[in-house]
Amino acid sequence: MTNQEAASDEQFVVVEANSQDATKQEPSKPNDTDNTDQSAANGAATTTAIEIPPEIFLKGLTILSPRQTKSSKDHHSPPHESSNVAATLAVPLPPLRPEEPVASLRSAISEVIGFAHLTKYRLVLEEITTTTSSSSTATAGGGTNKKNSKNKNSNGASTTKKNSNGGGGSSSSTSQHGEHKEWEADNVVSTYTLDGAELATDKLVQSLKLGRAPEVVIGQEAVAAVGDANGEEKELELDDYGDLSILLDVLEKKGKVGDPVDNKIIIDASNFAIRVVLERYDVASIRDHMVRVRQLFEGNAPHLVTLKGEEDVKEEKKDQIAKKDEGDNGGDDKEKGMNGEESKEKAKQIELPNYPSDYDLSFGEQIKSGDLSTFFYLACGDEQSVIGGKGNNVGRKNGAGSKSTDDSWMDNNNGKENKKSKANKKKSKGNKNKSDGGAAVSNGASGAGVMKGNPSFVEAERSLYELNEATCIQCTVRHSGYHPPPANRRTLGDLAYIECTLPGGSTVHITAFPRGFYVNRSTSSSFNPAPAKEACYSQTLLDCLLQHSKPLREAWLIALTASKNRADLIRETSMAEDSITSLLRSAVSLFPNNNSGTAIGGPMTPAPSTFTPRIDSVVQTPSWLVPLPSTNEGTWEHGKMHGSNANRTEEDLMSTFGVEMKLGGMRDWNEEIQAAREMPTDTLQERLERAKFIHKIMSEFGDAALLGVKAIFDGFITPMNTHEPSRSHVYLHNNIFFSRAIDIGMDTFKTYKGDNAARKSASRDATNINLLHRLDMPGLHTLGMVLVEYMGVRFVCQSVIPGILHGEKSHTLAYGTIDARNPLKRDDEIHELAEELFGEICMVATRSVPTTPLTDERMEALKNSQVYPIQEEKKDDQTEEAGKKTVEICGPIEMKAILGSDKRKYLLDCTRLTPRDANWIGKESGGTGLLEADGKKHKTIPSSLDDDDWVTSVLRPELVANYAEMKVGEHRSKIIKEDEDLLKGESAATDDEPSTNDESESKAKRLADKIEKAEKEYMKTLKYNVNVFLPDMRPIQDLSKDAHEQLKKDEEEVRSIARYLWEIVLPKLTTAIRIGEEHGLTIPVEGGSLTDFIHQNGVNCRYLGRLAELAAEEETKDVADEKGAAKLPRQRMPLCWLELLECEMVARAAKHVLNSYMIEEGVPSAKLVASFLSAVVSTDEESASETELRMGKLHHSQVTLSDDDTNALVMSFDGVADPADERGRLEIWSDIEREVGRRFRYTLSFYGNAKSNESRARALYLPLLRRICQRSGIRLVGKRYDLGGKCLIGGSGRLTASYPIAPTDIVDILPLVKHGASVAGESFVPCSFNGGLGSVSLHILLNDVKMIYDAAHTRLSQGVELPIALEYLNETAALCQRVVETTFHPQIQKCFKLTATAYANSNDLDLALVAAEKCLTVSVALNGFDSSEAYNAHVAMADIYFSQGKIVEGMKHYRAVMFLGEAMAGPNYSLAALYFSVGRQYVEAGGHEDALRFYEVASKKRNQDRVIDGIIGRHYALALARLERFKEAFDCEKNTFNLYSAHYGEGHDRTKESAKYMNHFMTLAVQHGRLQQQKDKDNAKSSAADAIANQLLAAEDARTPNKNNKANKRRTK
Repeated sequence: MTNQEAASDEQFVVVEANSQDATKQEPSKPNDTDNTDQSAANGAATTTAIEIPPEIFLKGLTILSPRQTKSSKDHHSPPHESSNVAATLAVPLPPLRPEEPVASLRSAISEVIGFAHLTKYRLVLEEITTTTSSSSTATAGGGTNKKNSKNKNSNGASTTKKNSNGGGGSSSSTSQHGEHKEWEADNVVSTYTLDGAELATDKLVQSLKLGRAPEVVIGQEAVAAVGDANGEEKELELDDYGDLSILLDVLEKKGKVGDPVDNKIIIDASNFAIRVVLERYDVASIRDHMVRVRQLFEGNAPHLVTLKGEEDVKEEKKDQIAKKDEGDNGGDDKEKGMNGEESKEKAKQIELPNYPSDYDLSFGEQIKSGDLSTFFYLACGDEQSVIGGKGNNVGRKNGAGSKSTDDSWMDNNNGKENKKSKANKKKSKGNKNKSDGGAAVSNGASGAGVMKGNPSFVEAERSLYELNEATCIQCTVRHSGYHPPPANRRTLGDLAYIECTLPGGSTVHITAFPRGFYVNRSTSSSFNPAPAKEACYSQTLLDCLLQHSKPLREAWLIALTASKNRADLIRETSMAEDSITSLLRSAVSLFPNNNSGTAIGGPMTPAPSTFTPRIDSVVQTPSWLVPLPSTNEGTWEHGKMHGSNANRTEEDLMSTFGVEMKLGGMRDWNEEIQAAREMPTDTLQERLERAKFIHKIMSEFGDAALLGVKAIFDGFITPMNTHEPSRSHVYLHNNIFFSRAIDIGMDTFKTYKGDNAARKSASRDATNINLLHRLDMPGLHTLGMVLVEYMGVRFVCQSVIPGILHGEKSHTLAYGTIDARNPLKRDDEIHELAEELFGEICMVATRSVPTTPLTDERMEALKNSQVYPIQEEKKDDQTEEAGKKTVEICGPIEMKAILGSDKRKYLLDCTRLTPRDANWIGKESGGTGLLEADGKKHKTIPSSLDDDDWVTSVLRPELVANYAEMKVGEHRSKIIKEDEDLLKGESAATDDEPSTNDESESKAKRLADKIEKAEKEYMKTLKYNVNVFLPDMRPIQDLSKDAHEQLKKDEEEVRSIARYLWEIVLPKLTTAIRIGEEHGLTIPVEGGSLTDFIHQNGVNCRYLGRLAELAAEEETKDVADEKGAAKLPRQRMPLCWLELLECEMVARAAKHVLNSYMIEEGVPSAKLVASFLSAVVSTDEESASETELRMGKLHHSQVTLSDDDTNALVMSFDGVADPADERGRLEIWSDIEREVGRRFRYTLSFYGNAKSNESRARALYLPLLRRICQRSGIRLVGKRYDLGGKCLIGGSGRLTASYPIAPTDIVDILPLVKHGASVAGESFVPCSFNGGLGSVSLHILLNDVKMIYDAAHTRLSQGVELPIALEYLNETAALCQRVVETTFHPQIQKCFKLTATAYANSNDLDLALVAAEKCLTVSVALNGFDSSEAYNAHVAMADIYFSQGKIVEGMKHYRAVMFLGEAMAGPNYSLAALYFSVGRQYVEAGGHEDALRFYEVASKKRNQDRVIDGIIGRHYALALARLERFKEAFDCEKNTFNLYSAHYGEGHDRTKESAKYMNHFMTLAVQHGRLQQQKDKDNAKSSAADAIANQLLAAEDARTPNKNNKANKRRTK
């Protein structure tokens, strides 16, 4: 662990043990009988541990195939079936909790072969009684004449033959409950859905037939219920909206529930089975069934034959990991804690990654150039794939696609056959999918085996893509042109007419009727819905089609086989990969839509349908950067990933925008929300059900609100007030009220003016509603509230107060006022609730305000304004208030409470729970005036604070709480000082009489009691008026002198808080950043964590400018110290702090400027966004010659589309004015600078116009681009962008190819959502209108979660009772998962974090690694690959791996940390210690050259701690010395000596040690120089001797031919 990743309670650090008693701060005990109160939630003291109720599991359950009629064995089977009755299918279930929803069972069996195509059925319980050891009987709920028969197989083994009610039949392959047969082309049709299937009578028909209300049988009496008049037993049916608790009641009655073991109760339920009973259809269920069949044909063929075996898979994975660890460890050192020498020896045996000599280890060049093609590889630490060029889009220049990869999927999208399938074309003409699928199946089977060899991404994804293509069947299912049935056919039972295009191109017409489906005699030209000669009846559409078409049966067999191979491939791949590698592979695949088997997202969307970014399947929050599949041309083209799909078209046309027709149309959201909140909370199970229901309702409400906004934008919803101006339009859809967050006029009572203030006020309201939701206080009710921001417009979506739309008689205004012309009202009961809620918890003071709060001038303006007439209040309602001049209220003056027609009290417009910020109020208006001086210094900063936005600027609640704590501390010190003086006087008076120990203890106890009592009394006075400094408010001095005096005191107190913020908090925060590493403070790594950091310290984001000024002053001090200070301080201001502050300011201002441009544009425009982003990430504009030169270089590279190709994408209109064409870079940056000056009172130093090259060098263009896209919902293609260069924007009114970001690089512009029930601190989150992409993490309204988590945290912080703390953490995660039904939630992430910390503290590194890996997976899934949470999780993983001695694995995560730090915070972020740590690992492994490179990078990083610079310099010098580069080692050590001398002085031990090293290196350098000189002399002499010898040899060689010639002449003579 390095110094910049240090110590907070949320970090993976070793927690030191505390000597305090662990029970002193233990939360109160949650029990199963009493409700948990608020004091227990806050951690009331108790001496007992938290009791966790035992978990109950039902083991041995199975699901049986659909029930058959008694005479089913007499029916004839289809001609392709070999026997008349199939073996009963029995699907074993894993152990289930009794509270397991029945709906989850239905969802689970939708993945099982033989059950996946069933949609209309019910589930009933059957009791299985065993007569002998070799036979069993399945007892239907009310079956009679049950028979048992046995059948001997060829080996003589006894098997059970089911009775007629159970779908009887014998098979040699059946076990006790039956087994699946091998699927072949001739038996893919399910025999359980044909004419032998029993169809249950509709429940309504049964009750009507009974002729009276049925008896309600519940609980344990259900099984013992007596039958009706006919003597038949009643069936024990599972409620689709219930759970399995009814079975638990039955088992309890039978005495099968034992005592808990290890806090678990395992109940044997093998005597019971869940039987599927088919039902009749109606029109709506026919439509649902068609949707399911489409899903099966579109790549979702089932593959499971059992729902059991997950534990076996986990054990297999653990064994494989153990074997892998054993191989890595060489079979040695299996003990947990290796000593240092063993670790070093092991590290030397490990081959660390090698890096090319020209590779930039600091990622600086790649980040500076904007190469984002390998972003996700580096963010996951998969650097070797980038170096080796094995991954997707790896090693490409400018983001171009690699033609070495297989792009055959592009041919599929264009309607061409796959190359591998062309050989099979003759076998099945026109049946493309059959040939594709055949190849895919064979390839997939081999592909699963290939995974054992640890293949590359491309190999694994190619196999997966081929299997996905095989599971996709070219069969279109849609309503026929003859649909709906005519009246005469409806009376005959026809429900729908379906037209199916089968593989091969043939078309078949199907009639749907209540019992199922059959082939009719209709054709495309004639209508005849009568059954065909071969009607192929089945209760399911799939089996009907399979009976009819042999090509479809063959294709379905291929799909089933491919689906199984796909599941095997995914399982083996996941076992061979760690979690982060699996996420990376799924995100950056070359092949589109390989989404099956992923952890997040719905059913896979196959390639021919439409394009869905692969990363969306693994990340819950949409990523701003989208890695896209390659194409044959090496770039992304929109049309190649979106194919024709009639099913998708029909589904879009049938969209109801969130209205669920099955639930009766529009839902009463408010009643559902309030009813859920009023559910009982006496037991843990009740609280759990309540939290689960609230979470479900709130989540669905958010989705419905988002779809409603889409419908409004698309023009499908008509406004309620069509006669009013467009900006005032409001909408009602699906019982959700939609309005724009804008200033609609003066008639509504409010304290702000302007659209910007209205937007901010809506956000504050949602934040406070969220606070009230989390407090969960009874009495006052809040509405469901969601804010949706899209294309610059912010919509407020709220549930509807009962009766508010039906006139004034159905609801009553009880608190506040709605109409600005009416006086304030106050209901005493509501006021008491407000004082309890706001006064006690939020420290809001009750104060007197004028009954008519607006000034006379404002009232006169209101009378003269053109507003629509509003019905005035009745005089009777004003009689009580007529004589009053003031009224006491608790809360913001514009807050109102309405008594709905349901007699609930609803709180609205809670826009402030803290006072206005006096620093942002002019001194003439009562403010502090501290900010007004800035306006005189810079032209971009307004000279006045008279801005409507600042009316809604309030203080952070954290600041108010910190200020109150400070005041309490001062008050406590004052009391202690007074009592100490008193005690001194008493001791002096009784000096001669020594006091006993009892008397001393008594005095100390009296003092403690006095202090505690005084603190409580003083806390009651620490309440703040939230209605100070409001504009247009009527003066109160003429109405009440006491109220006026109190108002003056309140205003002064608010000014004191504002000064406290300005003079103490902000400088203290800056100082903490400066010396943070010394005290374990980690500097935020990106804009989101920066915002959270300052918010936790009570600082609003509008103070970013002031923080930047303070940071600049500290940097100036550092420069001055380095120039002439006598002694350098150890700590210095990190440069990254100022850079992050300016980057965040620019990103926030740029969002508001872009919103204003979008509002002006009116429609989504990729051209506008691309031009804006191009201007923001550039330093200047290109000239015409520069553009021509650039385009000439790119002419032959298919990196980006040319200007002409871009223009051809859309219809162009020359001469049509476009605002985006008129704005240049200069104007865009001028608008941003003005917005920064207005919002933050700051002038930019690194960004904007007219900046020097030196200041521009510190601009962070990649982090800036990332933050703008995140805050605006913009998604970009992952390719190379020339950041920090020159740009090209504007054009001639056509879709101009802007540079460096082109319109085609904009993948999507997403809406931003802020939910009123989200987790604390979460603001706007990008989501998708299409659903399934992006969701807000909602708060879990279960107080037990907080209590148990806090108890675990307390024990870990004190270092006691580690096993109990781990048990608490596991229980917390389990409770959260039972509420949200997924592991992807921030609270579960926190549990994994703390669990890893606990195991690391206990030196159980293996379990710590498992928990840390889960934390990393959840962090990536929740927040993305490039998030601060993922950054911290990578740090934890690296630390644990290094502690285990697994250096290679740890290096991967450290490199991910380095890249994320450089990419999100810039090159000046404090990463020197990390590079230094990696360099030391290379030294220990003997890789001195690589170590030297890491040391070199570390030495160039400006560290916050100068001493660390000296340490790095020492090791750098030693590394140079090892390579005999003594002169460079001397120079490096000299820098270290100078640093130590300046900081410590020459007499310090470190300085003296450095001097010795320096002298030693000097000596070695001199010796090496002499040796080198001597060596050079010897080499010179040797070279001279060699030269002479060569000359002699040459001369000798020259003489030799002459001698030979003379000899030859003699011979000739």
